[in-house]
Amino acid sequence: MKRVIIVVILGGILFLLGGCSLLQQKGPTLQNWEPTLSPDNTTVAYASPGEKGFELFIRNLDTGKITQLTQNEVDDWAPSWSPKGDKIVFSSNRDKNVDLYIIDLSTMAETRLTTQKGEDINPSWAANNKILFNSNRADKWQMYMIDPDGKNLTQIGTPVSTE
Repeated sequence: MKRVIIVVILGGILFLLGGCSLLQQKGPTLQNWEPTLSPDNTTVAYASPGEKGFELFIRNLDTGKITQLTQNEVDDWAPSWSPKGDKIVFSSNRDKNVDLYIIDLSTMAETRLTTQKGEDINPSWAANNKILFNSNRADKWQMYMIDPDGKNLTQIGTPVSTE
């Protein structure tokens, strides 16, 4: 659990330093960004430029077959596999707000997981089936945990004083 929390914190720090400008930066084109390996080690999920924004893709490592998971006019990024490998949670800036979404790989149905005013980023689907993420919903970037059905939202730890 400590390892997952450390990864989430580091991801949050990197996001804060670079922000969404990572997805819209000038310079070398970002392709095949934020790769993450499926639990059965057969497929990689990643973000890459689509027609109008960053989209999510999966690539079968044995066959090389690429499947585009999302297609819209906004950026989708930061994929993380469910423990069973049947779903992926990701961040998206739909509705002019960054929230978490889940895509079911068997039906391709997308479900919005979070709906708060703050930005929800860096999702990490843990082995205990909880989704950890960073959010500024409390006017400070904090760590949170939520069930895949959107229930049991919990802030992890207490805010650290900077005074």
